Order: sequence, then C-alpha cells, then structure tokens
Amino acid sequence: MPNVADKSRLMTAEQFRVCESLPEYCELVKGEVAEMNRPSPRYGEICLELGSIIRNYCKKHDCGRAVCNDSGIIVQRSPDTVRGPDIAFYSFTRVPKGPLPDEYFDTTPNIVFEVLSKTDRWATTLIKIGEYLGADVEVVCIIDPEQQTARQTARLFRSDKSDITFTEDESLTIPELHKDFALTVREIFA
Repeated sequence: MPNVADKSRLMTAEQFRVCESLPEYCELVKGEVAEMNRPSPRYGEICLELGSIIRNYCKKHDCGRAVCNDSGIIVQRSPDTVRGPDIAFYSFTRVPKGPLPDEYFDTTPNIVFEVLSKTDRWATTLIKIGEYLGADVEVVCIIDPEQQTARQTARLFRSDKSDITFTEDESLTIPELHKDFALTVREIFA
C-alpha cells in the first residue's frame, strides 16, 4: 500500500480501478487502499431489496438509473478517494441514457444509499456522508437495520445540511429521485 508520507506513491483512482492485487473488499481513501469487512447475508439481502425497488421504479418512471455492488464513485481528487456505495441513483439529467462507461467517471450520482452493517462505525459513516455531499451528491440515505439503534430506520442527509430520520412505518420520500417516490422503511427490510 502507498505510504502517506510519500505523495508520489499514492494511488490514483485510475490505478485503483485496474490494480489486480487489491483485497476483495476495499475503497481508496486519500490515495491509500482501505480494507473493509465482507458483508453478511442479511446485509446483502437488504441491499438487493432496496436496489430492486429503486431500479424498478427508475424503469417504470424513466427517471434515471440505479447502480449497485459498490460501483466506484470518485469523491475527491489529489489525493484520490473512491467510495463504493451500496446503491447509487443517477438521474438522466446527470448521466444521459445509454451504456455507462466501464471506468470511473467524474459525474457523481444524485443519491447514494448505504446500508449499515454490524462492523460500520458512525464516525466513518459520517466522514463518508461528508465526502459524498462535498462531491455534489444531493442526498445520502443511510439504512440502519437495527445495528446502531433499537429499530429499523432510514436517515436522509441532504446537501443543504438538513437531515431527517424515518422509522419502520413512516413513508420515506425522496423527491430527488422522483417527485412521487415513496415507500415505507419497513418495505426495505421485507
């Protein structure tokens, strides 16, 4: 891994994307590879459920596209930071229809969804939220399947610095995805 003291040895986003000797689960943080824990099956199930809801909604309303599976997003340059959100939504305003590139690109998504796992720490999560919002992501949605609180919640952080928490039976509305988009938080955990 690159040495922080030697900026000439820090990895770029482009080098990170093509490097074959990386750990299976990692992100690039300020030019250095940061390993992450392998997620649990329940975590994967929640990501798949939410990703399917977002994808199906996008297709039905022709409002954009969803990506998942920790698709790389450049949130900082010099030194580079590449985060891999669980799900991201790109409106067709930000990224026109057609195939997405096979490399990282400088357009950030409108919305990022992160599902907390048992190993996630709020301090690290708050850093990621700040990076996403600082990189022009409009909304960061943190899904908490009872790991950090006593109940299932979804918490939205917006670029205007506002945030709101939704509990199981409340309707999670995200007009940045589509003016009519809404689902109960409980649906995410079905």
